Amino acid sequence: MSKLLGAAKSIRPECPEEPTPSPVDDWAFAVDHPDGYMAVSAVRNNTGELVDFRWQYANSAAETMMGMTLAFVLGRGIVELLPDARSRGVHTRFARVVETGEPYVDEVYFPLANRERWFRLVALKRGDGLSIWFNDITRRKREELETGFLAGASHLLTASLDVESALHELARRCVPLIADACVLQVMDSRGQPLLLETAANEPVHEALLDEVLRRASTQTTGEPGLMGLMLPQDTPQLLTELTPSLLQSLTRDAEHLRLMEALGPHSLLAVPLRARGRPLGALILLTFTPRTLGMEDLHFAEDLADRVALSVDNVLLFRESRQAVAQRDEFFTVAAHELRTPTTSLKLNVQSLLRSARRGEAGQTPSSLMAKLENIDRNAGRLNALVNELLDVTRIHAGRLRLDLEQVDLTALVQDVAARFELPATQAHSPIHLELSGPAVGSWDRLRLEQVVTNLLSNALKYGAGKPVRLQVSADTTCARLVVRDEGIGISPESLPRLFGRFERAVSDRHYGGLGLGLYITRQIVEALGGHVSVMSAPGAGATFTVELPLQATG
Repeated sequence: MSKLLGAAKSIRPECPEEPTPSPVDDWAFAVDHPDGYMAVSAVRNNTGELVDFRWQYANSAAETMMGMTLAFVLGRGIVELLPDARSRGVHTRFARVVETGEPYVDEVYFPLANRERWFRLVALKRGDGLSIWFNDITRRKREELETGFLAGASHLLTASLDVESALHELARRCVPLIADACVLQVMDSRGQPLLLETAANEPVHEALLDEVLRRASTQTTGEPGLMGLMLPQDTPQLLTELTPSLLQSLTRDAEHLRLMEALGPHSLLAVPLRARGRPLGALILLTFTPRTLGMEDLHFAEDLADRVALSVDNVLLFRESRQAVAQRDEFFTVAAHELRTPTTSLKLNVQSLLRSARRGEAGQTPSSLMAKLENIDRNAGRLNALVNELLDVTRIHAGRLRLDLEQVDLTALVQDVAARFELPATQAHSPIHLELSGPAVGSWDRLRLEQVVTNLLSNALKYGAGKPVRLQVSADTTCARLVVRDEGIGISPESLPRLFGRFERAVSDRHYGGLGLGLYITRQIVEALGGHVSVMSAPGAGATFTVELPLQATG
């Protein structure tokens, strides 16, 4: 109503001759009443049709609630100053009271001061006019609206595990009930974009909003953030009026400013989505002129954001647990296969030796017997390595990875490991080339560092079979660097972020063996020594693993 009244003041024509108000005694009963009171008289045209109502009196409570003084409204028409009275049917109902004498009781909505306002009013016939009593019930109506909206949102967010569809619907519900436009940005547990939902009253606004967000997503952060605006993202933000100068100070460049000016937001609020202390995104609400967001809207948005964050977090936890179960089941399948292969070979060779012993051949050592013993030794070693990998994972998970630090020459260690891999490299037709720039001595755990080199070299021979494998060692005054490069099948971009995860693999276990633990253990050992391991690769172009270790380990 204030908005309309303000507009009326700004375009007020020359005042007609104001009628002399009735004696104050006629309104004495209403002067100090806490409810608003107005007295109006009917205005009819030449045919007797009731076309408006002219103010005769308004008490101080009415002046406060309407945002207009008695001196301003006296003699003016209701429809003249409050056009919504006709569009919302209030004028028609007032006219019916005058014609029929039946009271009119209702709860009516008027936008005043660029904000929603609700009034409960009672209109009674008074001569050829009305006595109108009313009071402001905006707070109660807002509480009812917010309670109902939040209850509906909670049901929507918990009714299904399809959080993407639920958030899409929620963004649509926010418009236009809560704001003129809504943006929901949600990330997964790894901080990767999960959903970016937009909704707006007008298609042109929605298209501009999408363009603003698309451009913001190309910024160096790689995340949409708060529409690319230079605002803190970890605390609630309320901008009740985005003036041109403020908008210019918040945008990143001329193109960003142009898009925001074309969008034309009047006010903006943004609240972070957080669960268990972890950021999950943001809820952004915007209005366009003349609608304004205030502190009540901010508090409501915070309540809504809490529900969204809780629902998203629960769904992500469920998905992660389901993925962990699937990953565990897959691991058990792979582990059973990996363990069955050497145990089957062991069993066959032992059975063969037992048969020979029963035939009295145990004392003989022909070449066939030596081959069987070598096979048993090889498979026993493979079993031992698999069991050690499983034990290492258990130690790492429990935080019990022990380091025995001593002075170790990484260059000499790489030479020793490469020498042990000479036979497997020959069998894989992958010659090992060493590029050593001299000693690289640091304080490290010899056995664990040997495990790192072994894992990376065996990984390179497995996936780069048929092509050379290169190992480079270099050092400066503070750091040693090991580079293991193959020219094999390479790694897809979508597999790179999870390559060092537990039980993760970039290829099918049907074609390549292993438990999917080698690179996970490698990263844990390197990080325990205070270093860092990284990988660069592309499909068909091989892979390059780089290990950087401080000469004085922090483990």
